[in-house]
This record gives sequence, C-alpha cells and structure tokens, in this order.
Amino acid sequence: MKRISIISLIASLTIFTACTTTKAPQPPKSIKKGDYSHVKEYMNWYIKKQMEENNIVGLSVALVDDQQIVWQKGFGYADKKNGVKATADTRYWAGSITKLFTGMGVMKLVEERKMDIDKPLKIYLPEFSIKSRFGSTNVITPRTIMTHHSGLPGDWLDGMFSLHPTNYTEHVKLIKDEYVAYPPNKILSYSNLGVTLLGHALEKTAGVSYASYIGNRLFKPLEMKHSDFKMDMSNGSKSYIDNEETTEYPIGQIPAGALGTTVGDLSHLAMMVNAKGRFNNKEVLRESTLKKMFEVQNRDVALDMGTKIGLSWFVDDETLGKENIVYGHGGATTAHRSMFSVAPKSKLAVVVLTNSAEGTPENIANTMLKKAYETKTGKKIPKVITKNRNVKKGSNFEGVYASIIGKVKVEKKSDGHYVGYSANGNFSLKRDEKNRYKAKYLLWSFIPLSDDQLDKIEFYTQTIDGENLLIGDMNQSRFIAGVKVEPKPITKAWKKYLGSYQIINQLEPKNFQIERVTAKVEDGFPVLEVELKSGEKMVDILRVVNDHEAIVEGLGRNKRETIYVKDGIFHYQGLRFRKVKNEK
Repeated sequence: MKRISIISLIASLTIFTACTTTKAPQPPKSIKKGDYSHVKEYMNWYIKKQMEENNIVGLSVALVDDQQIVWQKGFGYADKKNGVKATADTRYWAGSITKLFTGMGVMKLVEERKMDIDKPLKIYLPEFSIKSRFGSTNVITPRTIMTHHSGLPGDWLDGMFSLHPTNYTEHVKLIKDEYVAYPPNKILSYSNLGVTLLGHALEKTAGVSYASYIGNRLFKPLEMKHSDFKMDMSNGSKSYIDNEETTEYPIGQIPAGALGTTVGDLSHLAMMVNAKGRFNNKEVLRESTLKKMFEVQNRDVALDMGTKIGLSWFVDDETLGKENIVYGHGGATTAHRSMFSVAPKSKLAVVVLTNSAEGTPENIANTMLKKAYETKTGKKIPKVITKNRNVKKGSNFEGVYASIIGKVKVEKKSDGHYVGYSANGNFSLKRDEKNRYKAKYLLWSFIPLSDDQLDKIEFYTQTIDGENLLIGDMNQSRFIAGVKVEPKPITKAWKKYLGSYQIINQLEPKNFQIERVTAKVEDGFPVLEVELKSGEKMVDILRVVNDHEAIVEGLGRNKRETIYVKDGIFHYQGLRFRKVKNEK
C-alpha cells in the first residue's frame, strides 16, 4: 500500500544523503556466467550503503534465478531494542504487493468463469454506488480497477491505519455520497479504495472470505507458509521512522495492502512466474492468464506519460531494456517498504522488504536485477536512448499550477529565469547551456540548493488531452509536475465556509495526524491548506462546483476529488472537519 499522506511530495527530489566512506567492490576481470559471487559481494556493500544513507534499520532480500533462490539474506535489525537481527525468514508488511494477489485472485475467478473483468463492478458487488459527473458508473469494471483507471477516489483515510481499522467490507457503504474523480481511462490514478472494493467483490463472487480464497487458491499451491492477512506482526519485524521504533497500525483495507510475508515466500511467486504459471509442477495460474495480466493496458492513455501497467502488474521496460521486461509492484505501510520485481524472459527476480519508512527497496531491487542479469547472460544492459518528443520546450512558465507539491505560483524575473513559490519551499527554473530548464530549490527564497536527482530533470510545458501541463522529463521517464489553472468564481455560500477547521476523526499514526485545516482565498484562488502536526503543509487549489461542493485541482492520485459540505462539516476522503468557532 502506498504511503498515505495529505502531503504528496516526491521524496526523491528532497532527500539529501551522506557519502559512505567505503568504495564499491570492483568486479573481477572475468566473471563466469551464473557465478553470482560478485553480485552478492557488491550488493552486500550497496545495501549497507543504502541503509546507512537512509536510516534503514532492518532489511531482507532474495535473488531468484528460475526455480532457485540463489541468495537470501537479512541486514540490520528486526528488533533493534532487543538486538534481534533481520534474517531471510523475517516477516514484514508487504503493503501494496498485496494487490498482485488480489489481481491474481480475480483472474482465478475468470478462469473458473465466475467473473468477467469487463462487466460492471456492480454485478459482483451489488451494493456498489458512487456519484459521477461523467455518466453511468457501470463503466467501472474489474479491469479498470486493476489498472488504476477506474476514476475512483484514491483513498478512504478514516480508519485506514488504525488499532481498530475500518474493515474492507464496510467501504462500499461509506462511499455512497462520494464522487468519482475521473471518467475511466482518463489517467492512471492509483486507488487503494478501488482495489479494496474489488477484493470485496472477489469475496462476494467466491462465496468465501477474501483471506480464505487467496490462502487456498494462491498461498497454498505456492507453499507460502509464512504469509497471511491477519494484521498481526507480533512474530515479525518492528517498525521504524527516522531510526526510532514506531507503531505499525493494522490495515483494514486488506485486499489493497495487508499482506504479511517473507522474502522466501514471495520468491515462490517469482518461481511461479518464471515457470509460466506453475510451482513445483502444479498449475497455480494458466500460462494464458499470466500473459493477459502482463499485457500493457494503457498504451493509448496520453496523460500516463509512458507509465505502463498490466492487470495489477506494473510494467518496466527500462531497467533491463525492452527485450527483458520487468513486472512488479512496490508497497508501503505506516513504516514498512517493499519491492517485488520479476523478469520472466531472463527468469530473474528480486524481493526486497524493509522495516523503515525511509527504505529504498526499488533502488536496491533495480540495482540487484541489473547486476544479476549481466552475470547470468554475460551481456551489458542496453543504454536508454531518449527519443525526440517533438515538443516545444522552454516556453513561458508563468502562472499558477496545481502541482504535486500543492499550489505553485511561477513568476518570470528580469534576467529571464523563473521562480516558483509554494508552501513547501521555493525553487528556481533556469535555462542551461543546452537550452533546457532545470530546477533548484531555494533556501530563504534566494539561495539555490543543488540536488543530484533534481539536476537530472528537465522541465517544460505542453498541452495534452486539453490539459495545460508542467512536465518533468528524466531520460525516458516523464511525470506531470503540475496543471496550469485559472481562477474560477466563488459562490457566496462558499465564501461563508472560509476559515479554520479542526479534524473530527483524527488519524491514529502520529506522522499522518492533522493539526488544522484552513479554507481561504490566495492569489484569487480558493485553497485548502492542510497542516500536519509534523509541520508539513499542503495548499491545494479548489474549483468550486456549487454551494456545497468543490474539486481539488490537479491531475493524478488524490486530485480532482470532491470536498463537500454537509450540515456545516467538511468531508474529504472519509475525514471530517468542523469549523473553529468564535474566529475573529
């Protein structure tokens, strides 16, 4: 499950790391194909480096080649206080890797002819009802949910992480007053809520509980004896944020992120993929089913910026090149982080599980896959060649954007460079010697801060699918950094809602708790400012729809969702806010 925060920042753009004093192990002059000795030596060094730089307390990894675990190891501590070291058998929360099992469970029902992924969700979950500004909700299907193109809201935060979490079967009743954010296939908008509803539909269709179905149809034939959805980690790793032990709250949205497992168990999943659906000579999924799940579903969705997804599986044709596609999924809970990656053509796979919020499982998985691939094949990975995108770059950036860091106002300075102002810091946009615009954060509004990741990103504007976009471009990877917006009229009734609000149903994890919410007008735009107790702040631009509804501007996860007022209470993603009385 992706880490949930009202503030959606790109962590890779804001992390400044220390340098390790040891040097990377150098490969021998010649490496025998299939001899992973150097891979193990290098990854021992690299993992320790990542742990040191990112305050990772404990981590476990596994490297799979075809039907063998060629290396598995634990690093650091599963329980630092009591000196319990992490091992290959340590259990962790795997977060959104759970979604792979939900998707495979649905496809098992397809194999049994009990479900059609192109039929309306409502057929399999009759209670399902949600409002829409885009016509019938019958276009919301299992397929659109598995590809995160259903348009459903991203999250239901009330009781999401809690000692007594809201059960996944309750969400279908809770969302009846909510709106979908997009028409289907407008954009990949990651939705824990959608997969939660799909898991409920799976349960209804199968006639047994979600956990029983996945346990009997997937865990059992895969011999995943240490995996379950019991939301109990008493026999597993502790959790850490900033190197300090923290509470790992149970997850009620079980189909979206409640898997507890080990790297060894997930290695069995990799072996099944490598064997085209079989494990220990027993069929788990049909080969044709796996093939369907790996087929890219969103090639024609322009706003996805080239991000590719199959049915529940993300598709990566960059790490090992287009001839050796990697399929996988990452995950996150309150503090645990995870990554599962498998390359079926080369029959290699990597599993990384960590117990720290600052974990970097994707970096570790990609690095290990590359090293393993070159060792197994004796070939170098093809260099990524950036294609000419045929866009006009370096255009006028001036304006106000609904961005990934909230509201950003960009102004042009007399020397031709731009400065962007936001609640999360300011940045400059300057043209380099190759006529590319690069960003740098500004300290105290005028001192540039260098950042290796940020320096790799080129920014430009482009209109796609009718949206005026600020795009970040890094090699072959692009992302929507912001959407340019224009002020819209504010109704008289909505003006009465301006002021400070206190949360009624506070989130339990301390790092997610909200201090205050303020509705106000800024630069001519109605905005909602959310401040966490941690000090983080997000200012989202609103587009007022009517006297009691407004939409969060922007594109992507948690954008275009509706905030509505009922009986004087603000409602957003299941959270409720009451206006502070006696405001001056």
